[in-house]
Amino acid sequence: MNDRHRTLDKFMKASKKVAAAALAGAAIMSSVVLAPVVSAATPPEVTAPPEQTQQAAASRETAKPPVNFEKVLHIKATAYAPGAHDNEQWGNKTHLGTQVRPGIIAVDPKVIPLGSKVYIEYPDGKGVYAVAEDTGGAIKGHRIDVAKWTVKEAEKFGIQNVKVYVVSTPASKAKV
Repeated sequence: MNDRHRTLDKFMKASKKVAAAALAGAAIMSSVVLAPVVSAATPPEVTAPPEQTQQAAASRETAKPPVNFEKVLHIKATAYAPGAHDNEQWGNKTHLGTQVRPGIIAVDPKVIPLGSKVYIEYPDGKGVYAVAEDTGGAIKGHRIDVAKWTVKEAEKFGIQNVKVYVVSTPASKAKV
């Protein structure tokens, strides 16, 4: 085996260990058992057909604000996309181990508990329903990160001041 092959072999082993550690951490955090890592060399790309993305976005953005909710927060919102560009070592996975996708937000769990269902009202009056399944290093206090399909969509989103209606939290569901 030459030096090039040894280096490549070391890289592959290290990549699998890092991926396995990340998945193990996600499994522990979400209290689920995940399938073993087969190959971490090339993470799968997350894409949705353009027509599906546009149709889904249009239907979600026509939603009406909820009549019943626990609280309303004034929040600064940014956006992110699956993959290493925006989600670093976590790639396509959320804090709870689910897939990063539209309809998911990253939150500070001290402000909005993980698992909460929310309605986000944008400055133009449109809104979407989402679930808090992720956290982020820069998401502290009254900040959220809205998941998008692509980095381009996330960049286009920019920074927006939004109203977040907390519709339900895991604690409120248990009381019912």
